[in-house]
Amino acid sequence: MSGVGYQIYSRSGNGAIRVVVSSAKQAVAKANELAESGNEILIKDLAGRVLDTATIVELAACE
Repeated sequence: MSGVGYQIYSRSGNGAIRVVVSSAKQAVAKANELAESGNEILIKDLAGRVLDTATIVELAACE
């Protein structure tokens, strides 16, 4: 999965943010940044599979 690309989603009130990054390390960093605002975070690979936090952290450690 490494290098595939990841989508990070964050909901805020009636709006939403979607960020696409190219590595798991970037996904973890962006998810942490968006989570600081207290919003719900969802991470998917570009194939649309939802990844839990432990999986994306493990992928980042392997990069």
